[in-house]
Amino acid sequence: MNRKQKTENRKLTLGLDFGSRFVKLVYTRPDGGLGRHELDSLTFYRDYLGRNGGRLTVDWARLGLAPPERLVATGYGKELLKEHFPTITEIRAHFLGAKSQTGLDHFVLLEMGGQDTKVLYVKEGRVFDFLTNDRCAAGTGRYLENMARFLHLPLTQFARAWEEPVEISHTCAIFGESELIGHLLRGVAPKRIAAGVNASVARRAHLMVRRYPCPTLVFVGGVARNQAVVRLLGERSGLQVLVPPHPQFIGALGCWQEARQRLEAV
Repeated sequence: MNRKQKTENRKLTLGLDFGSRFVKLVYTRPDGGLGRHELDSLTFYRDYLGRNGGRLTVDWARLGLAPPERLVATGYGKELLKEHFPTITEIRAHFLGAKSQTGLDHFVLLEMGGQDTKVLYVKEGRVFDFLTNDRCAAGTGRYLENMARFLHLPLTQFARAWEEPVEISHTCAIFGESELIGHLLRGVAPKRIAAGVNASVARRAHLMVRRYPCPTLVFVGGVARNQAVVRLLGERSGLQVLVPPHPQFIGALGCWQEARQRLEAV
């Protein structure tokens, strides 16, 4: 290995977001660009994590990646990793990732993932306030997937349903199916019911973000790929809704940013 190759290897950094549904990785490629990788959380835990002398290790070769010089992790599974790898809060990870993607210093950040929702108010380039909703599954990616499965609609089709939404009063993931059954028995088209579910998620999100005085909303997380929720949220709130590229990787990107900063500080 020549000196140039050694220098490149020392600069390899990686951000890991261990979510409840998926593990997302953002890493430095050998050419200096950024790579992304996503896999099921259970698969990652079962097939790519191991222990060596009591220490948790990642099978980087099996992932097709070189061992990073710096790694920072966040997410639902960070408690498992924190004794073995540097971790940061999900708030910081999503803030860093969204700020780097948008270049904005003043915005409201909405992160809707697999099992919870977070809202951050960013002003003057830092987090002024935040709130989370982790007590109810309604409005999360898992909830939307379950509703799409219940209606026998492909998730891609479900995520485009916004026209003529029926009123969905139950926002509880447990009782929501009963309400959907009632609409089906009355002959309501499944697409209208899907639009109603998407509208109810947009309504819940608006209730969280409207407390902050800012016209720009940055929407990230897996639910940000739901075109209907994005559109309905914009119509309901009147805000400019920005969805960065690959919104489900924003937390991992923030971890990559943190890892790069720590590497440069050495």
